Amino acid sequence: MLEDRSCLESYFPIASFIASIIGSKCEVVIHDISNPERSIIFIENGYISGRKVGDSSTDLVLKLLKDESYREQPFIANYKARGSQGQVFRSATYYIKNSSELVGMMCINIDVTHMEVAAEWIQNILQGGSTLPPVPLIPQQEVVEKQTEEYLQGNVDDLLQHMIDSVLGKINVPAERLSSKEKIELVKVLNEQGVFLLKGGVSQVAKTLMISEPTVYRYLQKIK
Repeated sequence: MLEDRSCLESYFPIASFIASIIGSKCEVVIHDISNPERSIIFIENGYISGRKVGDSSTDLVLKLLKDESYREQPFIANYKARGSQGQVFRSATYYIKNSSELVGMMCINIDVTHMEVAAEWIQNILQGGSTLPPVPLIPQQEVVEKQTEEYLQGNVDDLLQHMIDSVLGKINVPAERLSSKEKIELVKVLNEQGVFLLKGGVSQVAKTLMISEPTVYRYLQKIK
């Protein structure tokens, strides 16, 4: 809708403003949720994560769309994100709404990779080489509930595989040894993560679980 697009574009100057204040280590992204495969419509300092306009949503954006937590709070802040090259970010997401309906998200990602290394080094000096663990850069009480994390990847196929591997990695059982019941449960979890909001989700899950695409659709029907 043109009205939704205009609403999103009104946040472009705000995104530039935020990036200018915080500096070159701050990436600000605006997502249009109507097109998850190409959701990034504006980005400042995209070189930090390697993303660009036209790239896809993140795993967190998809999850937020599924759990609809945006209905209960205006934003989430102070969670950790990771880049495809292993960078560490301190991040926040603001929900952009048009007449109370969610149309997009503005995400701020501050690269703290070197700051974490420096903080550990400083703590080590202050503690005189003590083996005590360093004080975390982000105080635990500031971390958003449920230990929110995000993977900053613009390529849809890579994002999908990351999300699937993250879920499968928790059970540590080869796909060929999973029962139908276990595969249904995995499809349920992947659905809750927002995997099937992406067009290639069904195909990639079917391939990974060694089942057919119609079987994935059948599992989704059972879940519903």
